[in-house]
Amino acid sequence: MTLFFGSLTLMLGFAVSGATASAFEAATGRRAGFKLLREPTVTAVAAVPVVTIGAAYIMARNLMFGSKRPALATMVGVVLLGLWSLVIGSATLTALAV
Repeated sequence: MTLFFGSLTLMLGFAVSGATASAFEAATGRRAGFKLLREPTVTAVAAVPVVTIGAAYIMARNLMFGSKRPALATMVGVVLLGLWSLVIGSATLTALAV
């Protein structure tokens, strides 16, 4: 039973992550990415929540459409984005339960 709820939490986290990154892209016309944090303007400060919540989607997009990587790097990336999706899903469920 806990595996079922864990899977749902993982999927919810990835869905929230993708929705956040897509909403940013629709609102600004720019791709959400980790480079937003290096901008010299106030955009970097405003992009922190977007990049924090959308990190799983951004990592998945970079893994799928980026340059060729060794299998170990891809595996580590998939594990990290899965764990981050789980964190975002848990935070979303906690926020909705209150």
